[in-house]
Amino acid sequence: MSDIPVGSPPVPPGRHAAPSGWYPDPVDPSQERYWDGWQWSRNTRQGQRSPGPFPQYPSTQHASTQHTLTQHPSAQPGPYRPPGVGVAGTQAVQTADGVPLAGWWWRVLAVVVDSFIVSALASIPSIPIYQKLFVTMARIFRESFRAAEAGQPPPPVPFGTDLISTGDQLLLTMITVVVGFCYYALFWRFKSATPGKLVCGLRIVPVDQGRRGDRLAWSAVLARTAVWVLPGISGVLLLVQLLDVLFPLWQPKRQALHDLAAKTQVVKIR
Repeated sequence: MSDIPVGSPPVPPGRHAAPSGWYPDPVDPSQERYWDGWQWSRNTRQGQRSPGPFPQYPSTQHASTQHTLTQHPSAQPGPYRPPGVGVAGTQAVQTADGVPLAGWWWRVLAVVVDSFIVSALASIPSIPIYQKLFVTMARIFRESFRAAEAGQPPPPVPFGTDLISTGDQLLLTMITVVVGFCYYALFWRFKSATPGKLVCGLRIVPVDQGRRGDRLAWSAVLARTAVWVLPGISGVLLLVQLLDVLFPLWQPKRQALHDLAAKTQVVKIR
């Protein structure tokens, strides 16, 4: 039998799905299994209550804190959930093992910090291209100044490929993408966070495993990096990156698109 049960726990009256929380394990009745509001997870613990005549709703006990039972209006053992854990159709605020998830604004701040760092790093190998652009701009300025002294109309201002060639534009894009790919992949692999995330007190963990302390697998790192960085190749694909940034605002587990690809979450560690 698979360690991930099929089906769902009993649904409270008036609901279309059971809220996320701990339920009697369909595989082993002596223990409880975490239901995330969508499906059963691999997280289990020793059973907290003996089976009763009524549907078993999520346990209110955590590792170190015990919360008050919220009674259902029917006066039977009613639906209740651990504080900070979202019900079906809403966002969770913790991982399944009780670690707070990162807020959206903290993640955006980390992205801004990392973007400045990547831009600074990418500008170093781009110096020869910017030097050519500077020479072109200086020539245009001199020609405009001479025309003004002679009382003549200024020469037309070039733009696009007249200022920087198509080849140099492609080279700038590739430098930015390569630097960004190496930056994110190496930091996510060896630190489970970029400098921006470290400054904001954030960390990347496998989904619903907030207390896990080992490194992310290379497969997860590369999938996460590809979905996050490669859209920067094209201006059109930047819309995908914008959607990626906004996605945690409505995703039940606060996952961005690159989190979904890598099966990760971002937690707040301080």
